[in-house]
Order: sequence, then C-alpha cells, then structure tokens
Amino acid sequence: MADLEWMAWTTGTAVFVGLVVVGLASLALLAAVRPSTPRKGFLPVPTARGDRIYISLLGTGLILIVVLAATSFALTTGLVFAAIWAGAVLRWG
Repeated sequence: MADLEWMAWTTGTAVFVGLVVVGLASLALLAAVRPSTPRKGFLPVPTARGDRIYISLLGTGLILIVVLAATSFALTTGLVFAAIWAGAVLRWG
C-alpha cells in the first residue's frame, strides 16, 4: 500500500477547528433554548442566527485567503480584518 499523506495538525489548526466545534455546539444549544427568527440586516436576504454564522465563517476564510495571496500583510492583520467582518455580520447582518 502506498504511503498515506496525513494532514499536519498545527496548534493553530487545532484551535480553529476546536472553536468551530464549540461554536456549532453552542449554536445547537442556543437553538434549543431560544429559537432564532429570520431578520433583515445589511445582508441582502433575511437571515437566521445559523445563516449569519455560516456567512461569517465563509467571509473569514475568504478574507484570510486574499490577505495571504494578494498582500504582504502578516496573517495577524488578516485575522483582525476577519474578526471585524465576523463581528459585523453576527451583530448587524
């Protein structure tokens, strides 16, 4: 059998995946206690709580890819931009 290539789990990767898992579990618990109703914010469609989290995660990934690929900024700068985006979507999206 050929050698298998395994993903290298760095500390940053493990923390990120852990935060996503904790966030999804928290979302499930929150949905059981207080169901979400869609609302209209600055996004062009009405979104529920889970939709805004999903959109913020997609946007965060895109921001980090653009910062790494198209600029010479440090990754921490991209994380700041991504955190601002995620906060805005979660609060006002």
